[in-house]
Amino acid sequence: MAALGVAIIGAGMVANTHVTALQGVEGARIAGVYSREPAATAAFAAKYGLRAFGSYDEALADEGTDIISICLPPALHTEFGLRAAAAGKHLIVEKPMDISVARAGELIAAYRAARLKLAVIFQNRFTPAAQRVKKALDAGLLGGLILGDVYVKWYRSPEYYAGKAWRGTWGVEGGGALINQAIHTIDLLQWFMGGAKSVAGLTRALVHTIETEDLGVAAVEYLSGALGVIEGSTAVTPGYKERIEIHGTKGSLTLQGGLVTEWRVEGCRPEDYLDTVKVSYGETNSPAIADVNHRAQFADFVAAVREDREPLVTGEEGIKSLAIVLAIYQSSRTGQRVTLT
Repeated sequence: MAALGVAIIGAGMVANTHVTALQGVEGARIAGVYSREPAATAAFAAKYGLRAFGSYDEALADEGTDIISICLPPALHTEFGLRAAAAGKHLIVEKPMDISVARAGELIAAYRAARLKLAVIFQNRFTPAAQRVKKALDAGLLGGLILGDVYVKWYRSPEYYAGKAWRGTWGVEGGGALINQAIHTIDLLQWFMGGAKSVAGLTRALVHTIETEDLGVAAVEYLSGALGVIEGSTAVTPGYKERIEIHGTKGSLTLQGGLVTEWRVEGCRPEDYLDTVKVSYGETNSPAIADVNHRAQFADFVAAVREDREPLVTGEEGIKSLAIVLAIYQSSRTGQRVTLT
């Protein structure tokens, strides 16, 4: 069976991760790359020995391209995704889906109508630790869930925001620390807890000179009736490993830095659930993007296309954390609790 061709759209930092991840996925090959800057496209193509598409239309028209992988700034995701749907291409798009829930919904509807596969990159769902926790929660090992918290206290330098004009902007990035950095861990938390019902939040830019926030906090009410807290920042020095804490009527667990570091649950042996491996973190205690989890998600998506099944992170799943983040922004602006729809 011929390998599925994947066109990389974008030539920024995360596009590098997509390339190295795809190189390790059986049944997939990279058809080429296109970015909106010709020089960047040429340099990226030369770096990896890839075909450089002269335009997005050329990539969409390529018969050897089955899947479009979008690595563009968030505000462009739906625009480019809708064109991919119209061209009959399956789509995997980096988080967040868009900067608008309504626009992301358009993308979901287009892919459902076209009977094509759509997935959103939330690679942290594919870690062994996350899979282990989700399985335990679904089996009811913690009993009824009562509290679920997430803390993402990272640091980004002024140079990080100055490096790309769209970072920290409402119009292109759609937000700051919550929608870019913390959204991965927010996605995990809401996945574990069974979805959010409402949020009351506050956001501020306290360290960086940006339009959006470098610090956001929120109180969350989950669909189950459980409560929780979200904290997300790129202003905390020296930075700390992201942490999720979940408490149920039968016990508690903690994930820190993507690993299960605490497991105190009735009837369970901690050693069956705790992680002992180490994850490499930089000086700011925020992880470098490794390709192993992206590779697992790409493998799942390629299999979903071949087997005509749903990928693990569908559009409907991918929009949930976006809705939470945007509701926090709305709550901060209005001073009112926001109910998710």
